[in-house]
Amino acid sequence: MHLGLDYKDLERLLDYFEIREKDIKNLRFLGNILLPYKEEFANAFYDNLMKFEDIKEYIPESKLQRLKQTIKIWYEKLFSGKYDSEYLLYLLKIAKVHVEEGIPPHYIIVAMNFVSRFCSRRIAQFFADKAKVFLEEIKREQEKVCDPSKMEIVEGFVLDEVFERFEDLNRSLRKILALNEDVLISYYVDAELRTFFEAGKVERAAIRLSKKFAVFMDIAILLGLMALAVFVIFLFGMDVIHFFHGDLAHSLIAAMGDLLILWTVLELLNSEIKFMLGGELAVSAFVSVALAATIREALVVSLEHGKPIEFKLGIGALILILGIVYGIVKWFEIKQRKKLS
Repeated sequence: MHLGLDYKDLERLLDYFEIREKDIKNLRFLGNILLPYKEEFANAFYDNLMKFEDIKEYIPESKLQRLKQTIKIWYEKLFSGKYDSEYLLYLLKIAKVHVEEGIPPHYIIVAMNFVSRFCSRRIAQFFADKAKVFLEEIKREQEKVCDPSKMEIVEGFVLDEVFERFEDLNRSLRKILALNEDVLISYYVDAELRTFFEAGKVERAAIRLSKKFAVFMDIAILLGLMALAVFVIFLFGMDVIHFFHGDLAHSLIAAMGDLLILWTVLELLNSEIKFMLGGELAVSAFVSVALAATIREALVVSLEHGKPIEFKLGIGALILILGIVYGIVKWFEIKQRKKLS
């Protein structure tokens, strides 16, 4: 979607999300219910955003102070019932700011989910209060004629009507939120495409070549890790054979070291596979390989009496350093996964 919007863009999006005249009327009606909660919504939205520890990395402190006012403006426009090219341009300006600030797109999805929950709770409370008042009025009228059976029929009819109206309004709300989410997320994709298409022929060729080369290197690394795993298995077999030829202690220690290295190579292999499928590369896997190799060397050296004490202390210090580095890297990876979840 480009910045030169026209009514064809509007009609296309409204048609995609099946936003009809009835939905626009529903959204105006929801404005009467939800706009009085504007201040509460802005505060709740801000508090929900502040739950993310890294949000200040993307939004400066100075802009955070103006955030509530920006949220209130967007909230008012959401229920204005005026969804034209000007509204779409307004959404694209918001998306442009998100892209320029480097805000990850998943924040938008989380935000829309919060808006849906906030609004649905207030709509439900509105209808619950209205139904309660209406049923009390009917009850007073029915007490005059003393006919409880009719009262039950009327109550059931009223509750069905309330539930149907509640669902109808919620459907319209979900449609306009989906349209907002689509426009904002699409801008991220468009920004990447514009970066590619605005580049010159040489730059585009370099991008294509670098992508192919990156895929080739990923495949080479994957095949290399598979070959390394086979080699470690072969090495383990050789140490087992030495075990039966009388060199028990050395062969046992070496075999244990081989298994440790094999385990870390498999972890690195799984990490590379996840990375090729679009996940993040686990740096801790690389550190664990170095740590396992050092531990194996330490196990073997422990049986060699000719090695100087300084060499053995050096290996011990290296294991300690690698262990600390592995712990720190692993802690950051676990912390990052918790944030994303």
